[in-house]
Amino acid sequence: MARLIGIGTSESSFRTGIMRRGQGGKLDCGCGPRRLVLPQPATPQLGPKTLDKPLTLITHLPSRLLFVLTPKCGSTSLISTFLILAGLPEAARAPRSFRRTPDSTAEMATKGLSIIDGTLADLIAARAANPGFRLLAVVRDPTDRLISNYFNKLNRYAKRHARLAYVWGKLCQLAEGPKAWPDVTRGNRHMQRLLGFEHFLSGLGRHGTEFDIHYAAQSGLLGLQQLTYDRLFRLETLDQDLLPGLAASGMPPECLDRLTALPRMNRTREDPRQSTLLTPGACVAITRLYVADFAALGYAPPHKGATP
Repeated sequence: MARLIGIGTSESSFRTGIMRRGQGGKLDCGCGPRRLVLPQPATPQLGPKTLDKPLTLITHLPSRLLFVLTPKCGSTSLISTFLILAGLPEAARAPRSFRRTPDSTAEMATKGLSIIDGTLADLIAARAANPGFRLLAVVRDPTDRLISNYFNKLNRYAKRHARLAYVWGKLCQLAEGPKAWPDVTRGNRHMQRLLGFEHFLSGLGRHGTEFDIHYAAQSGLLGLQQLTYDRLFRLETLDQDLLPGLAASGMPPECLDRLTALPRMNRTREDPRQSTLLTPGACVAITRLYVADFAALGYAPPHKGATP
């Protein structure tokens, strides 16, 4: 059954596809005339692994926007931004904690906002059923995104593909004491002693990047072969471009007046080692790993001596 992305829909019912049927064979969440509906029949025939890729979608009904969150492209900051724009500044201080509260979905719905976890299949269906909505997302230089993963998400790779390094890193983190336990980068630092950057890249070359959404190619996560986006913002210039871009896309002025600067959350900490990572071999490996993203997103492949 096709599933619905819309205001007033609980996340659990979104995941299971339990909706009531509206007029004309469409699925209806009962949220008034300006709602998102998914059509029957099913979505286009694509590979199941592609269609099942998870994504988080922000829907803002007053401005008729669909905003897809790309992993490792400022997602937490964007959730906080839309909470502020919708008039929920207190929730924006800890956006992911707010989403876990029982009343968050209903509270956001009163402001015309929803933040729902779904799949690429859901997005394709929602886009087809709601052509009047603008579709937006943020992308990032693939090189910078991968280097950020090496420092912030290495544990995800190691847990799956380098178990010895993973166990070693976690044991060392444990030995550092309770203050180190919540900080995943402390364990990653120890894992890096067994997983140098080129060793890590070699492993990605063998295993691929699709095992985790933070590593997966952005062009595939966003469905760029299946969907046409009205705008792809670049993370590197998001501070300057987002608010004017939202205004041009129909965001009401009273919403935009609530935000003077973008909140920045979960930023990768600068590490002096980053400047030494882009060796000739590393540049070749990164280009091969993300050749589709470099082509689709318009970023230049890395070169020796570049600053990440």
